[in-house]
Amino acid sequence: MKKIIKLAGYQGKQSIHTQAMSNFIKGINKSFNTDFVMDITLNNEMASSLIEKTINEEVHVSYLWSSYYEKIIPEIKLLDLPYLFNEREDAYRTLDSKFFNYINKKMDKSNLKILGFWDNGVRHVSSKIKQIKTPEDCQNQIIRTTPSKMHIDIFKSIGFIPSPLDVRDFKIAVERGEIDAQENPLTNYWNFEIYKTQKFVSLTSHMIGFCLFIINKNFFNNLNDEEKVLIEETAKKSIIFQRELASKEDGILLNKMNKEGIKVTTLSLNEIKKFKNKTKKYHNDFFNEFPLMKEFI
Repeated sequence: MKKIIKLAGYQGKQSIHTQAMSNFIKGINKSFNTDFVMDITLNNEMASSLIEKTINEEVHVSYLWSSYYEKIIPEIKLLDLPYLFNEREDAYRTLDSKFFNYINKKMDKSNLKILGFWDNGVRHVSSKIKQIKTPEDCQNQIIRTTPSKMHIDIFKSIGFIPSPLDVRDFKIAVERGEIDAQENPLTNYWNFEIYKTQKFVSLTSHMIGFCLFIINKNFFNNLNDEEKVLIEETAKKSIIFQRELASKEDGILLNKMNKEGIKVTTLSLNEIKKFKNKTKKYHNDFFNEFPLMKEFI
């Protein structure tokens, strides 16, 4: 008899994360009966609750942006440092090496096992007020950030007024017009329909984000050897599949945004440098707190 495996996410049908989860499910269907809750925020649940649900085995497999994990793995904030990676491939080399094993050991204490890192996109800024090209353009704009203290501090230092919100509450705030700006990969800007209210997009490329693709450790340990191999090998294939989708999506979405009349601005190197200068202190602060993390970059 097939075991039941429960999976959950926080994005809609068109999301590349949902597509990657569907790809993973397809790969394990021969050995498992699957129950997939595509977007828990539609049930009025916070995206961040996926961590606790997976720890408690209410859900067996889930994905979530890395910044939500900083309370149980403070070192994960490495991935939130502005302008840490120049290219996706630079980030992949870090994530798929010793850093993976380091984070997996940290996960162990929380009854979690990491299956891999999904590409959560290059992050940019959008606004309903005006185009953002310099830190001066950010003044007095209320920006949605994640609840991460680092994120709050970073965007405050640039000039924004941070409004920390979970994905669930962020979607509501956008609909109500309660925020002026937000930062996200283009996939979220489009799929969360932010483009309907925020028509100015600045390609700040301030961060390359990653989701942790995880499984409950007790559940995994109770599988037989064949099932364990299937889970891990299928996860590796889904990571390749997901990253390929992510690398192509920006171009697809920029074309859609152009058709919608979205005003997209690519920042010059000098304009990027102004944002880098405003945020470089967070690199120093982080590595002073976690000096051993320098070996991973």
